[in-house]
Amino acid sequence: MPSVNPGPAVETTVNTQPPRSTLQFIQTISVNMTPVAVATITTAEQSFGSNGATQATAATGILPGDVILGISPPSMTTGVVPTVGRVDTAVADKFYIEFVNPTAGSVTPPAGQWLITVARYIQSVSPTPGTLSSLPAAVTLN
Repeated sequence: MPSVNPGPAVETTVNTQPPRSTLQFIQTISVNMTPVAVATITTAEQSFGSNGATQATAATGILPGDVILGISPPSMTTGVVPTVGRVDTAVADKFYIEFVNPTAGSVTPPAGQWLITVARYIQSVSPTPGTLSSLPAAVTLN
């Protein structure tokens, strides 16, 4: 008789959120973007989202207070790199990506479906995310 491993006797759901956290969720969204050219030897910040100035995209659901954790372009273009993303602190559905071009000529970042990983924090726990007033006044060690 062949040996069969029936697997674990109990199925459990992995807890995906720590018990003491102000984090509400982390989600990766797909945004169809067409960045504009980045001038030679510079950094340039471009804004996107339905309220973006560089390009108005489809609604993303990004809110003020959200944090961009990661940016994944559809491909890489030699000479230009997306470095950091940030969310507009006052306008919903507007975010920024900074591009670096260290080359001797203008370079355009790739167009297409960009993946943006966004974290949202529970507003009732931290009414002013990203400021020192949201931190505890003192830490007690047990």
